[in-house]
Amino acid sequence: MFDAALAPLIDQPIPWFCAALGVFAAFLMGFTRSGFGAGGFVVSPLMVLAIGPKDGLAVLATLMVVASVISCWQHRSEVQWPLLRPLLASAVIGTAIGGLILWALVSSGEEAAILHRMELVVGALTFFYTILISLRGKIAQGGPQRDPKAWEVFAAGSAVGVSQVLANSGSPMLTVFFVRFHMGKDRFVAAQAFFLGAQNLAKLVPFILLGILHMGNLGTALLLLPLLFLGGWAGARMYHACSEAFLFRVYIACLVLGCVTSGLLIWGRDQFYGVW
Repeated sequence: MFDAALAPLIDQPIPWFCAALGVFAAFLMGFTRSGFGAGGFVVSPLMVLAIGPKDGLAVLATLMVVASVISCWQHRSEVQWPLLRPLLASAVIGTAIGGLILWALVSSGEEAAILHRMELVVGALTFFYTILISLRGKIAQGGPQRDPKAWEVFAAGSAVGVSQVLANSGSPMLTVFFVRFHMGKDRFVAAQAFFLGAQNLAKLVPFILLGILHMGNLGTALLLLPLLFLGGWAGARMYHACSEAFLFRVYIACLVLGCVTSGLLIWGRDQFYGVW
């Protein structure tokens, strides 16, 4: 059982590097969640680069369920139901559409071609979200001076649900959507946390049905789980101990890391390791 859980980390082109990168990605997920309240769009390409797109998506999806439970517990008393109701409906629709697209990606072609298609999707979406979150201030300018309507929230949540299935990333789109409507974090963070919790749980269904999540990489996720908690502790310590200027520098470093890793995935994981 332990050997099966360890296999996705060490059965790689450069075992020591890939295992270290997988450990770092699990730690960084907890760190960014506690330090900045987001960061999956940076961690997803790192995990894919470390252990490949299928195992990477499966392991990170499992870790995200645990992270979501923690986030929901932290914000359980702040939920605004007018926002959450259409988001919960969109979690179902977005996951279903994303599952169909994922099936189309993995159902035909040679294994190498399938993996590279998945790498391209993760890399392109992560690169897009890195740019989107960097421009959130400009995007918010001139936004409607009203709360979003239920159908607008549903549409945004559905798009995020699709992206979450394909790349374990999409929350920056939802954050920028709410910021565009001039909503403060105190109004949307709790609803967003519960939406992501429901969606992260729902997307395990297509992952299992398509054979992407299985007992082997589920064991890998459990093996990396302590790193998630350790990263969360470190991120919380940094958040309370450091200045805003320092936090901003760390955040920019994470954005740069996301851009670089996205570029490597678009280039191709095999191409990157082939250079070594």
